[in-house]
Amino acid sequence: MHGIGITGLFICQNHRNLISELELGKRIEIQMLTRLLVAFSVATLVIGAPNERAPVPPAHVVLKPTFMSGHESFSGGTAFLCTVPGVEGTFLLTAQHLFGPACGLKRELSWQEVPKIFVVVTALSIVEPTHFITSAQPLTISGAHALDNSGYHNDLAAYRVSENVRALRLAAERPKVGETVFLHARQYGKTTLDMLRAVVSKSSDSEFEYVYEAKEINLAGTSGAPVLNANGEVVAVNIGGGEKSAKIWGMGNPCNSISKLIKSALSADSR
Repeated sequence: MHGIGITGLFICQNHRNLISELELGKRIEIQMLTRLLVAFSVATLVIGAPNERAPVPPAHVVLKPTFMSGHESFSGGTAFLCTVPGVEGTFLLTAQHLFGPACGLKRELSWQEVPKIFVVVTALSIVEPTHFITSAQPLTISGAHALDNSGYHNDLAAYRVSENVRALRLAAERPKVGETVFLHARQYGKTTLDMLRAVVSKSSDSEFEYVYEAKEINLAGTSGAPVLNANGEVVAVNIGGGEKSAKIWGMGNPCNSISKLIKSALSADSR
């Protein structure tokens, strides 16, 4: 009995050790599975961001503008129809630097000159020119100017639109670094609009930049085009871009700056 008891003790002890080893093994498996699931989730976020589905904006909201005075006119860049949260009406937005050498003018026009000289704009839908809008209500945006060493957050021009038209909506918040955005514009030489995917690389009140997914993009003529988030809201007015480290990047006047400039201009007009 004693021997049997000792044998039984060894068996019980070995059984306990076996159970402990099994439990330890299960715990390790659970920990490894948990880590794999977390790693997979993170990988999904990182890999999934560039593949975020592109928005589907309304038709005929991205336009080719022609600006007119009593004695001259010019066409250049891009413009788009947009509403601004907290502000009544619709606006045609574009880049201030179009009123200068970028579009063949002899010099940059000041923010005071633009609304007095180029009083009228007619803008045709890029995809269907029979759709167009005309405005003779330029906004006087104090301090608006072409991009320079101080930045590009004042590079904005705007016209009120009286017609009842479909429009994009200005986003309330700008995207964070790493989020996906889309330049909605026509590349030079093409007849259709593209939705060019990019990832935000800088995001502040004065700087908003993004790196395009595509390796070959022709950005000529896209100044003034809308940059959209995944919901189709405008997060910036495209100002320009270039190539760096074999990647094409862009920069835009961010939505918070646009909202501030528009509201300030309307407040000054109402005085």
